[in-house]
Amino acid sequence: MPVLVAGIALLLLAGAASCASPMLVAAAMANLATAQTEPSALARSEIPGLLLPHYQRAPACEGLPWQLIAAIGWVETRHATSDGAHVDPPTGDVQPRIVGIALDGARSAAIRVPPGGSPWHGDQAWDHAVGPMQFITGTWARWGLDASGDGLASPHNAYDAIAAAGRHLCNGRPRLDSPEAAIRRYNPSDRYIDDVLAKAHAYGMVDGGDPVARLRPPGDLTAVGPMVRGDARVVVSYALAQLGKPYVYAADGPGSFDCSGLTLAAYAQIGVRLPHRADIQVRYGRPVDWRREPIRPGDLLFLRGGRPVHDYGHVGVALNANFWVHSPRTGDVVKRAPLPYGRLQAVRRILADG
Repeated sequence: MPVLVAGIALLLLAGAASCASPMLVAAAMANLATAQTEPSALARSEIPGLLLPHYQRAPACEGLPWQLIAAIGWVETRHATSDGAHVDPPTGDVQPRIVGIALDGARSAAIRVPPGGSPWHGDQAWDHAVGPMQFITGTWARWGLDASGDGLASPHNAYDAIAAAGRHLCNGRPRLDSPEAAIRRYNPSDRYIDDVLAKAHAYGMVDGGDPVARLRPPGDLTAVGPMVRGDARVVVSYALAQLGKPYVYAADGPGSFDCSGLTLAAYAQIGVRLPHRADIQVRYGRPVDWRREPIRPGDLLFLRGGRPVHDYGHVGVALNANFWVHSPRTGDVVKRAPLPYGRLQAVRRILADG
């Protein structure tokens, strides 16, 4: 049976692992949108224990998951182990030094060494990416710092390089714009972006910041999850009031939203706290077969989305059977649009009848 709540959301405690419904979290519960999640089993087995706490401390802005920094460390140098390198535990220095190929345009972008040469490699003509996080000279000059406390900010020091990567990804902003945009600043290759995001998710990163293990959603999408009594007009009115506000990863208002942050905030207006993740919100309410019954105001609509693209990775709220409001992607804004019937993967009804 669906759980019916009058007026405000009830905190449902999922005490048993066999509980089929995820939690409804009270509206007063602290926002988890930027909370750092725990390392996955893979992260604990693959990331050297010496480096794991440095990755976890490295985010320099709100909304940057530490797993993103660790994933770059893996993709770039397998956590400072490429070509037989290792990290000296007391100092963080990497030996032998890791120096990438000459950036001469043959197999990479063509980047000349700065006038006077680089203090981090000996090539007088072309720059090289160096160290465990593979910084080029100019980028290190902007973002490098001494995190090891030895008095020298060096890209060949793992502790310095990991902390500097957190600064570089944040780009001097108080809040991350999006994981994809941050990685693109590091390396604009689409394949690189996909590789880093895949590894970050494998290390425990979750879109929006709600840890999956806390919610234990049922695997069967035909199951009925938590439902509430409430006024869909309040949900819809709130969503419409956000039109034109920018998409920002992990944001749930008031000035910006990602997709699940918008639906989370809209339902919070009637006392319901949804998790900040589209592919967990899809476990709430009852499934609606939009081919057989009309979509109603307040229904949640799910499409494939995210990066890497995955099932139920994008969500918005229905205005009626013809239009919805959603926050599409980085660089876009909250908008009203025709319902994407041809792309729908799921429709869930949070509000109970009666």
